[in-house]
Amino acid sequence: MTQAIEIHNLSFSYEPQLPVLKVADLTIPRKTMTLLYGPSGSGKSTLLKILAGLLPKYGGQLDPGSEISLKATEAAMMFQDPSLQFAMDTPWHEAEFALENLQIPPVEMPARIQAAFATVEISHLAHRQFATLSGGEKQRAALAVIIAMQKPVILLDEPFASLDPVNRKRLLQQLQTQVEAGKTVIIADHDLSNYQAVNPNVIQFGTDHQTQVLTSQAVRQLLVAANQQPVIPAKPAAQFPAILTGTNLKITQPNQVLIDQAHFQLPANQISLLTGESGSGKSTLLKVLAKLGTYQGSLLYAGQELRKYSARRWGRKCGLVFQHAADQFLNVTVAEELALSQKQGRHPYFTPANLQNALTKLGLAALTDRVVYSLSGGQQKKLQILVMLMMGQPLLLLDEPFTGLDAKSAQAIRELIDACQATAPATILVVSHQLNGLADWVDCHFKLQNQHLVDRGEVLA
Repeated sequence: MTQAIEIHNLSFSYEPQLPVLKVADLTIPRKTMTLLYGPSGSGKSTLLKILAGLLPKYGGQLDPGSEISLKATEAAMMFQDPSLQFAMDTPWHEAEFALENLQIPPVEMPARIQAAFATVEISHLAHRQFATLSGGEKQRAALAVIIAMQKPVILLDEPFASLDPVNRKRLLQQLQTQVEAGKTVIIADHDLSNYQAVNPNVIQFGTDHQTQVLTSQAVRQLLVAANQQPVIPAKPAAQFPAILTGTNLKITQPNQVLIDQAHFQLPANQISLLTGESGSGKSTLLKVLAKLGTYQGSLLYAGQELRKYSARRWGRKCGLVFQHAADQFLNVTVAEELALSQKQGRHPYFTPANLQNALTKLGLAALTDRVVYSLSGGQQKKLQILVMLMMGQPLLLLDEPFTGLDAKSAQAIRELIDACQATAPATILVVSHQLNGLADWVDCHFKLQNQHLVDRGEVLA
């Protein structure tokens, strides 16, 4: 085994003559943590998939002169959306399946799986159905399976996107333990908070699809700046007229109460932020509000019980931006998705000129002929939010809208939402673990803790 992963003359394209990644010479030291950092669509996920042997095996073209000193069998990869890689029904069965494929003797499996699950602190989730897990819990489960595989190289694509800050910091420390045990950890991430504690190498990806290894001083400056998050001013929700109210609201899933709230009100035509620990029930609440889940008690929208709205009528009132962008799309190409929202949408902001301007600012203008599933995770997320904003429902629920987005792209999304709000205000509820850049953007802040929606009022730390 070489002392480093060497990459030379790498050129990869999904379409002929249109390379999305070019690497002349790149050295990634083994037994270290390396962070791939750069704007959405710059090639970070593509490089991980090449290192894992998924590309060009399952798509695209790799230049014949490309040299990579890593065997695909050395690496285990966690996808940006871990749901796409699960083949079984529970984390335990998934780990067993992975070890069976590695021909690990059955007698060795239980101890190996138990140790990995304990490392990631998900032993209590071992036999839960994946369908009942939150996005953050699925990410932790996927990481536990990878640790159980004991491959020398661990590849992680946005592994903390659905995790609250406490679990994010905890998992980073656990990954550092893997490095200390001799593993090579390579992470693609847009959020650099908490990395200062583990001091990774950083490879910067540019919009020209080139890569650059940052100096120690540049890394230090980047990571220090990432930890300087401002507080977020917010106003008490009671200060605004309420459009949606809950009374004796109770939301459960098998063997667990997620929300038990005597009274709750969502302010009309404001942007409200909902935070809370991973798995606390935030996404479940959004699904209930979108009539995709059940509840006990009362939920009134504009004075009418939510249960009394037909699915068709409620679909004109409420839009839900799913946590995973690929779940939102109904067509094949970007142009087809845009055409559908142009036909069905009612938001007055999106004149032809404003739509073209939005596509340009989001970096999607040149991608209209692309298959939506060939886009990067960040590009999919930007398209997903755009087509849902075009629909113009007066209640919009956004589940992790900044996942996979670099700071510039996230700012472009916020500016687009602001422009829509200025033209036709909507009631917007945002669930997000990504808090950078939200200062002065959200109006109200709720935190889900101990089964209660707490109006945080003045500030978000």
